[in-house]
Amino acid sequence: MAINVIREPEPKAGTLGKTELYALALGQVIGAGVITLVVPAIKMTGYSAWLAYFMAIVMGFIMVLPTIFVSSTLRMGGGNYSMLCDLAGPTTAGIFAFAYLTQCLSLSLFGASAAAYLGDIIPFLNGKIAHIVVGGALLTFFFIVNLLGINIMAKAQKIMTWLLIAALLIFAIVGIFKMKLPIFDAGDSNFLTNGWGITFTNGQISGGFTGAVLLFVYSCQGYYMTIAYGRDAKNAKRDIPVAMITTALSLIVLYIGVALAGAGVMSIKEYGSSITLVFAAQRIFPAWLFYAFIIGGPIMALLSTLNSTFAYNAINIGQSCDDGWLPTIFGKKNKVGSRIYILTFMYILGMIPIIFGFSIEVIVNMVQLITSAFAFLNMVAYLKLPKKYPKAWAKARFHVPNAVYYIICWVSMAFFIVVLWKSCLSMSPALAAVNVAAILVLSIIGIWRSKTGNIVIHTSVWTGDEEECSVKNES
Repeated sequence: MAINVIREPEPKAGTLGKTELYALALGQVIGAGVITLVVPAIKMTGYSAWLAYFMAIVMGFIMVLPTIFVSSTLRMGGGNYSMLCDLAGPTTAGIFAFAYLTQCLSLSLFGASAAAYLGDIIPFLNGKIAHIVVGGALLTFFFIVNLLGINIMAKAQKIMTWLLIAALLIFAIVGIFKMKLPIFDAGDSNFLTNGWGITFTNGQISGGFTGAVLLFVYSCQGYYMTIAYGRDAKNAKRDIPVAMITTALSLIVLYIGVALAGAGVMSIKEYGSSITLVFAAQRIFPAWLFYAFIIGGPIMALLSTLNSTFAYNAINIGQSCDDGWLPTIFGKKNKVGSRIYILTFMYILGMIPIIFGFSIEVIVNMVQLITSAFAFLNMVAYLKLPKKYPKAWAKARFHVPNAVYYIICWVSMAFFIVVLWKSCLSMSPALAAVNVAAILVLSIIGIWRSKTGNIVIHTSVWTGDEEECSVKNES
């Protein structure tokens, strides 16, 4: 017998309310993306970058929509891992448990982005060594912060998120009033500099409106991770989906506002080799407000995403340790409940791209590739929801007819496949091959462990209806 499934009683309601969950969702999704991708996207498609961002938000929402339906039906204690374990089966959860370890690479994106920003502000920090030192220092700081426990993390997240919203709104409002370029003129030669489609350079995506949408979409999905806080939420099935939906609506205001200001105040030529909004902010704000924006905007975006990514990853990986997929000692907690070895592993893995100086675009594409690959696993779980929990699904606050639900799931899957394709094309064949090989090897290990390991799974999915929470043992 390889796998035993033990039903875990539903815990009491947690302490995270709507405000905290909204802050976590918004802080998670607004990170390096809006700060570091706007300028590259302007270079890919010109003035139409703001329109590309709107399309990316819509695309990202459709990709996340099945998760919103699931979170409205089920309370999950271990995020995606718990969803896969309960709906898709233990073997699928095992594949996720090992393959998810590669997701920790995303942490490096925030350190690398911060280094790029500081390099634009302080010239002597614009070298390769300086980027490594700054990126590494930022990663180290939040590694230590997360060792202090989830309650401190959540309080800090709320403060950082409010500062972030204020900074982005001020940038957008002031920037829109100071726009000088005809960014709404679709007939201008700079509106679609590379057409509606995708352009390629040396076999890799380098421009085009659709290319910009696919670049932006990375920064439009992260709020799905809010499902990881089901155990700690006051009313998970009510508040988590609401937090995700309100976050998506907030993105329309914040992202498009920032893209409008970024494209409207400086031309592609004026941005030169810069990939950040620093120079646009210098043009928009007086000196004192410029530095306040850098702290409240880019820095807070990076800090809030780093903060919540450490926490989210630790929840997912920690649950797989508790169930025996990964060594139990790996999931060891300190006295405040932080997973010390998992956090250390994330810290080390996140440092690798920083030390080797991978570009931000390469890191984004690596993360997108991994996330898109997980979509195949999630799809199995999504499709089983209506049949496994018909009563809970029927009573869900966000419910649609089954046919509509399945169509949404397949459209979401199609978008993830497109993003997966784009990610492979946007990196060198050798790097794409290494990433795909890593995912396959870790998946094979997950399957092998499901056949040979001594796994005891403690389900952490609850409907609120004891009779419906049937558990099947797999052996």
